[in-house]
Amino acid sequence: MKRIVGLVIFVSVLLASCSNDKVQDREEEEGNKLPSQKEVSFSYEGKNFKIIPFYEEVLEYTDYVKKNPSESNPSAYVEKVLKPLKEKSSLDLTLGYPFTSSTEVEQFEKNTIKLLQKQEQINELIQEALIKSAEHLPGGDKNIYIMPLRPEDNFAINKMEGVSGVTYNDKDIFIQIDTSFSEDMLKYLVTHEYHHAINILANGEMALYTVLDMILFEGKADSFAHFVYPEISAPWTEPLSEESTEIVLEELRKNADSTSGKIYKDFFHGNSAKGIPLWSDYKIGYEITQSYIENNPDTSISKWTSLSSKDLLQNSEYNNLLK
Repeated sequence: MKRIVGLVIFVSVLLASCSNDKVQDREEEEGNKLPSQKEVSFSYEGKNFKIIPFYEEVLEYTDYVKKNPSESNPSAYVEKVLKPLKEKSSLDLTLGYPFTSSTEVEQFEKNTIKLLQKQEQINELIQEALIKSAEHLPGGDKNIYIMPLRPEDNFAINKMEGVSGVTYNDKDIFIQIDTSFSEDMLKYLVTHEYHHAINILANGEMALYTVLDMILFEGKADSFAHFVYPEISAPWTEPLSEESTEIVLEELRKNADSTSGKIYKDFFHGNSAKGIPLWSDYKIGYEITQSYIENNPDTSISKWTSLSSKDLLQNSEYNNLLK
């Protein structure tokens, strides 16, 4: 769940009739007619939601690369996938994570076909999560963009149960899925990312200004997702050991006001030299937010979502971190 400030992903009408002739030929040869990808639009309590898939764009890319192996794979990805993403979303997207070409083209194609065949199930899970989220925390309109995870994205596949997400602003959420995805984790992830969008709507750039802001950005989102789906446990919220907790809290005390992305990455990726484990931002952010909620049980979700990081910290048991 990597966080990127101030970015935006894709909005637009899906080309329901854009099934490529080459893709259709391949389907017929395989004796397996693929459904067309479908954009889903629905409203809840006056807010509009769209689920916008990009399976066919990926199949355009894999088909082209297989038939033109001498041409640049990244260039083909830009033309067949990234360019349509830009056109449909009006975003200034560049080549690089999470928009990256694949070196395992045939497997990428097979996975994408399987996901396209499961799109009804995927859309239903996402729609459920959006409605449940909006019931507890109303916000603005939302666009959810769906793309397959590349086969080489082993971290998300193995450690995040086949899902990954990025929220770009208060409206646009990008979700990637592997064929091995957990239904529960997909719903949890959508809810987590939905909260990010509401947080950005409430706090603007201050939602992600300092290291403390970024850590509580994740902590608030996981607290909300756990509230909506209390039966689901995300691997990135499993508690730190007592020893690691002390190390992480001390690093946070020293760097809470820093705006350095490099320092924040130590909390996200981990830093073995400093004794900081993977996902320390999520883990300690969740503990701090949960502490605030326990100390302030009458505070609404909307209120603690819009609360500044220092105000939330001040009213938790971790207020000794404040200088």
